[in-house]
Amino acid sequence: MKKIVLTLVVLIVVVTAIFIYKNNTNKQIQAKSFQSKSQQDTAIDSTFDRDTFEYFLSGLGEVELDSLQDKFIRFNSQRPADSQIDKVLFEQYINYKTYLQTLESNASSAEFGLEDLIALNDQLLAAQLKFFTAEQQKNLFAEENQLRMMTLKKLELQQATASEEEFNVLWQQELQLLPEEQQVAYKNAALMGSLVNTEGMDPQEQYLIRQELVGAEGAQRLAELDAKNEVFNTDVDIYLNERQALMTDDSLTMEALESAITELRKASFSSQQQRRIKALERINDVNTKS
Repeated sequence: MKKIVLTLVVLIVVVTAIFIYKNNTNKQIQAKSFQSKSQQDTAIDSTFDRDTFEYFLSGLGEVELDSLQDKFIRFNSQRPADSQIDKVLFEQYINYKTYLQTLESNASSAEFGLEDLIALNDQLLAAQLKFFTAEQQKNLFAEENQLRMMTLKKLELQQATASEEEFNVLWQQELQLLPEEQQVAYKNAALMGSLVNTEGMDPQEQYLIRQELVGAEGAQRLAELDAKNEVFNTDVDIYLNERQALMTDDSLTMEALESAITELRKASFSSQQQRRIKALERINDVNTKS
């Protein structure tokens, strides 16, 4: 239970931080020779050091760790001198990630509460300082640590307050202590969570709640987006069925099959959707095999 909760807490906070702060549209480098097979249609993320580390480590499983480290070193050496990352830092990060697995595996199945979360947070902070200097810790984990601390503070206030109104007052006071950028980030994260909670609702009820959250114009745009996504999902289902039929056609050679699938993909979706479709194909193939 602890392992599951720790993983969820860390991942949710990290994903939130990435969603809010990260703008990687102008700092990505295409370099297929440094990538794993599944990464070939993506760009190496070089926005921040940690993003680069995570990108290369995402190939683990397809490629051995030694090979991933070699790819990173070759990629890093071709970057401008003032943009290169100390390769020792990558090794430290690998050791840190390995150590975190031992923390999770040692977690017991006892009832998990706020005190346990606080203890785990302390373990994470201690682990960071075990492998990194204080300055490195700040550069690599500042946003994640801040978000996790605020998550714990929120849980603490929820347990300590007697009503939703009292909690909201105290929580807003906590947010006011943050820099303005982080205040906006938390408000955006809360809004996104509220919008996600409307999924699966009756359309009329969903529209009314969305209207309260983002206004009538925003609710209308979301409804239009839902309709587009529904059409897209239908098109994807049709395409995957037709693609499967091609793949089970024994009369097609491998070359003819690849050509037929490419033509079907181009005929079914716009050029802007091609990368997304290829990703959905891989997910479908994995699910079909499992």
